[in-house]
Amino acid sequence: MTTTSDIASIADGTVIDPHMTMDDQEQKSVLIIYTGGTMGMKPDENGSLAPVPGYLVQVLNEMPEMHRPEMPKYDIIEYNPLIDSSSMGPAEWVKIATDIQTHYLAYDGFVVCMGTDTMGYAASALSFMLENLGKPVIFTGSLIPQYEVYSDARRNLLVSIIYAMSCDIPEVCICFNDNLMRGNRSKKVNSVGMAAFESPNYPQLAVLGTVIRYRHHLALKPPKSSLRVHKKLCGDAVVIKLAPGFNDEVLFSLVRHTEKKFLKAIVLELYGTGNGPSNKQGLLDAISCAQGKGIMVVGVSQCVKGSVSLDSYALGREFMRRGVIPCEDMTTEACVTKIAYLLGRGNNDVEYVRKFLTIDLRGELTPREKAGSKFFDVTKNESKSRLSSRL
Repeated sequence: MTTTSDIASIADGTVIDPHMTMDDQEQKSVLIIYTGGTMGMKPDENGSLAPVPGYLVQVLNEMPEMHRPEMPKYDIIEYNPLIDSSSMGPAEWVKIATDIQTHYLAYDGFVVCMGTDTMGYAASALSFMLENLGKPVIFTGSLIPQYEVYSDARRNLLVSIIYAMSCDIPEVCICFNDNLMRGNRSKKVNSVGMAAFESPNYPQLAVLGTVIRYRHHLALKPPKSSLRVHKKLCGDAVVIKLAPGFNDEVLFSLVRHTEKKFLKAIVLELYGTGNGPSNKQGLLDAISCAQGKGIMVVGVSQCVKGSVSLDSYALGREFMRRGVIPCEDMTTEACVTKIAYLLGRGNNDVEYVRKFLTIDLRGELTPREKAGSKFFDVTKNESKSRLSSRL
């Protein structure tokens, strides 16, 4: 058993459990990357939750479930220092991607444990960064820390490990409350309920009940090329949510007093299918001003479910005439991280982003020709796996 005293620090983290070998070729292997978050927290002297280095490692090693023969071998990388998810961004996403790249050939799957607040952004970003991904990368976390008698941490962690070793879905996913969801389709929708994450516009890839129901026909196809990891991201985008009665001058001032080298994209969260106030000439002028300065303007919906269709209303058509790009049924999280990824790939070329933003790259949006009921038939070719048998 590995204890906290066994932890050997390295430059960018801690590698745990070095005694586990890879000599048993039949037993699956999973790498767990623990970046921080509620799952491994305890109350500090003031009663506030704070991360405790080594605690989650200790708990995991003491779980009897992890020593059952049907469970995988595992190693753990614990970040030092542990990071609150609200403090994570492109640099931390690159670190996670780099760790996966470094250990990619040695493991059958990966589990990333982090805080829930920005998990949707991290999972979306990793989905774009890991091109030709051929193994499952499962993000998970918890709303209640592991030390509590009643916690979702233990179950989320164990189920994520099971998915990582057995699902054979080559995607970045989020596992929460027994459900496996495509990472770039998921968003946090509840801050106090156990079903904290949903995939509003795409079916779940797997569901755990008395059996695991895998929906492989809904998953991405296995890659035909080797893994490529893209580590250059550009965060020069801002998200603005329209609200009734907002002052157009705020947006106009933002556009007028900024330079393209600091702001390359504005993501507008529009009403419904892409609507906005018809009496807001200042809003339209601000959009035109942005386009004139080479700043891209894209539109997503404020609604959790549904898609942006700018040709539904007159103002939407005016948005489109002025160059606003409708991002279909992409989540805000997927849209923002896709822009960061494309700006990195295109060396900050906005036209490069325009070319690929509305093209489905990693399953983040639904092509209109596939939006029918057959595409979303969740029972088609559904496979089952019993937990009591070898997974």
